[in-house]
Amino acid sequence: MKTFLKYIISTALLAMLFVPTTVDAQRMPKKHKNAPDYTIVIVTNPLVENFDASEYPHLRFYYTPEEMPHFLDVLHQVRPIPPKEGMYGMVVDKEGTIAYTRAFSDGISRNQDNRDETNFHMLNVAAPKGRGDSRKLEDFLKDYVIRAKAAKKDNKKSYTPGQVPSYKGWDKGQIEGLELPDFDLVAQDGTETTIKEILGGNPGYIVFTQISEDGKTVSPLLWHIEHILYNYFPPRR
Repeated sequence: MKTFLKYIISTALLAMLFVPTTVDAQRMPKKHKNAPDYTIVIVTNPLVENFDASEYPHLRFYYTPEEMPHFLDVLHQVRPIPPKEGMYGMVVDKEGTIAYTRAFSDGISRNQDNRDETNFHMLNVAAPKGRGDSRKLEDFLKDYVIRAKAAKKDNKKSYTPGQVPSYKGWDKGQIEGLELPDFDLVAQDGTETTIKEILGGNPGYIVFTQISEDGKTVSPLLWHIEHILYNYFPPRR
């Protein structure tokens, strides 16, 4: 009987020690289950050498050359990339087809608190209505980046280098279903590269933004992406 009581007491003590550890583990920040390994950030202005990218370890920064790539230039004329006081997001599948696009307002990140998972954040934002699939960003990341499904390609949409597309919907910035054209970029260390080389045949999440010449003024959505997608506190129960 004494042996049994000792066993019960020992088990209870172990349980008491384990519960706080489990609770602490649940509160620890972690990568969101539908976040890509990293997010590609395209800065639509020339290289800013003074920018400290170390604050965003899961974001990889690339800049447009002195001369804006033609595709981005003509796209910007029909849909601002990025919008004023915001950011432009894009999900690309494993074959390079654009599956999701959306402009995000800096207002999403006014409350910089990744400890409350009930806050409205980037992953909740749905694709614009009238463009087919209108699910949330999180659903697109889950299907096309995490599960590597193929997005529906629209054969009526095409881009020829040096020419402005004329397909129906281009004037409204509708590029979902279009294969993302290749274009030149410059890495944070000054290395020249292209978007195709960066993707390497893999799906990805791309955001377009701007950074001031002194590297100090950035969209607060950079913090938002780093902490909502990669430093995320899981739901509390």
